[in-house]
Amino acid sequence: MKIAVMTSWNDETGAAVHAKALVNAWLDMGHKVTVFSSLRDELGGEDKFTGKDERYVIRCFEKNFLDLRPILTTEFDIFVVEDLRSLPVEQLASIFHMIKNRARTVHVVHEDKLPEGTWFYQLPWDKVIYFDKRQDFLCDVYPDAEYIPFPCFPIRRGNKNESRNRLGLPLDKKIIFSFCQRGYHPYLRYLCEELKSEMLLLFVISTGYEMLEKESAPPWMIVREEGALHDERFDEYLFASDAVIFHKYQSRYHRPVSGTIFQVMGAGCPIFIPQQSEYFQPLKDEAVYYKDTEDLCHKLVAFCKDEGIAKGMTEAEEVFALMRSAEKVAKIYIEVFMEVLKAR
Repeated sequence: MKIAVMTSWNDETGAAVHAKALVNAWLDMGHKVTVFSSLRDELGGEDKFTGKDERYVIRCFEKNFLDLRPILTTEFDIFVVEDLRSLPVEQLASIFHMIKNRARTVHVVHEDKLPEGTWFYQLPWDKVIYFDKRQDFLCDVYPDAEYIPFPCFPIRRGNKNESRNRLGLPLDKKIIFSFCQRGYHPYLRYLCEELKSEMLLLFVISTGYEMLEKESAPPWMIVREEGALHDERFDEYLFASDAVIFHKYQSRYHRPVSGTIFQVMGAGCPIFIPQQSEYFQPLKDEAVYYKDTEDLCHKLVAFCKDEGIAKGMTEAEEVFALMRSAEKVAKIYIEVFMEVLKAR
């Protein structure tokens, strides 16, 4: 099958995470895939990108500009759009009839509620898909909208000491990695006395992020300033760490779930997340939830004392990643694509 995907790509968005998991799986299955994505200048520089573009990626649009030629001269059976809000909708609408004459169209929705603007409703999709059950409001407008879960990146494992050596991190202490990119922020910025001698807090912040400790970190804290982490670099930090904290409540546009969680679930690093946030459904035993900084400190103490906690979390994460593997989810998409093509 020939599949075209119009989406963010190799950047820090949830759409890019979702699309990459599926595209890699489709390629492994033998399908031909073309990705149409935004010009790199659109996101404000190379430090916003998480990797180099693959040979099947064509960058041809900005928010209010679309080079029509690549889309109109590429062969595909299925045209998939991820996160319509981030695309040049009016320009896409001008050629949508031409796309529909050649292929079936599928919209993967990333909204957490029905938008007020007309931009969301003007394109006549052959299929609408959502990945969070809280998005079932779409059925009010698109009765045949279909739920397909968010795909997880593959299971992968690294060597902790080797990763720490490559990253220049100490070998003799537990490291709690606080991921502070993609809308995630520093949260736990102190340690109780019983942890200071055996644990380090590692913060990886975006370039230019204002964090006071960046210039004068205490001895039990390391602050690293980096551009967007490419997949291998992100994994290196996860492999090097004993646990990771993902603290997020808000982003520019609220989304149903955090795409980052589905990327890291297969890396074998125990995850701590805020109990009150809506970004981490449907996780349960796969993560430790904290109410506030005091609660998080108490749970880190228990985590350090009981190795069984980490083992149980890692096992639960692996089961979750296997149940929602990109391979399984990608096959569901192909079945939906086949049904849509038959109805042509």
